Amino acid sequence: MAPLTLIVHVLLVSAALSSLTSAQRIPRRPPGFTLGSGSADAGVQLESYIDLLCPDSKSAYPGLKKLAERYEPKDLRIRLVLFPLPYHQHAFMTAEAAFTITSTLGHRSFIDWLETVYANQEMFSNKATKDLSPVQVTAKLKSLAQKTFPSLTDEQWDRQMTGYGGTDVDDHARESWKYTCSRGVSGTPMYTLNGVPFGADADWSFEQWFDVVDPLVKANQPVPDLQVETEAWKNVHLSGVPRAYPDRDVTYFVQTGKWATTAQVCEETAEGARACEYVAGRAMCCQVNEACIPRTGCVQLR
Repeated sequence: MAPLTLIVHVLLVSAALSSLTSAQRIPRRPPGFTLGSGSADAGVQLESYIDLLCPDSKSAYPGLKKLAERYEPKDLRIRLVLFPLPYHQHAFMTAEAAFTITSTLGHRSFIDWLETVYANQEMFSNKATKDLSPVQVTAKLKSLAQKTFPSLTDEQWDRQMTGYGGTDVDDHARESWKYTCSRGVSGTPMYTLNGVPFGADADWSFEQWFDVVDPLVKANQPVPDLQVETEAWKNVHLSGVPRAYPDRDVTYFVQTGKWATTAQVCEETAEGARACEYVAGRAMCCQVNEACIPRTGCVQLR
């Protein structure tokens, strides 16, 4: 009787997946955003399914970013596909905000938005927003978006971020979620490598990704690759005298010494301060009511 029950369960699951796939609207373009400058014709294609409010997705990003920077567009393309998880209460809204920004300012604005959200992720956590209404959270996202993209107008934002759906960006967010479900993905970050599910931990470093991807890249090259590999930054420490910028200290990272993270920048500051690496190698401490804006630094939200 057990084998029959198992067969029935398999058939039911297959029918459910088939129903989901058949009901899914064909996207206007392949879901996802390219990290770096990888080409659609690249020999190695890596898809990463992420949630902008997922701490594990944030942890995985530095290794993927460095991997994208390592290769030529013809060798590797990394695509980031949004998969807002239901237990991150504002994840879908944050995904809609991403589509609002990219539909207005272009797809290249996505990475700036992703890095801004990751730098301020705690602001939109379930705990930090437990006393806020969805309208208040949307207003906070709007303020963050307009600080990051000054050309984004109220009208452009309000037309898409209605709070009740019925917009193009709502459709985009749903399509991205359904597409990811059709790939058998159940959490973030998860991956497919050249179309095949691939398991990697959220804390994978550039070196771990490189060990997997580099043999695939070289296998696609008709002649041996003679270019010299760039040396990875393996040893980093904090050094130098901080300088005011404009009302606080800036810490510079330099090569040599023992490993350190940006979090160490704010260890001696007031409780609640967060490190903001606003450009590569430079960090300052943001207060509780401030957002970390790439290329700008700490900015107070209104």
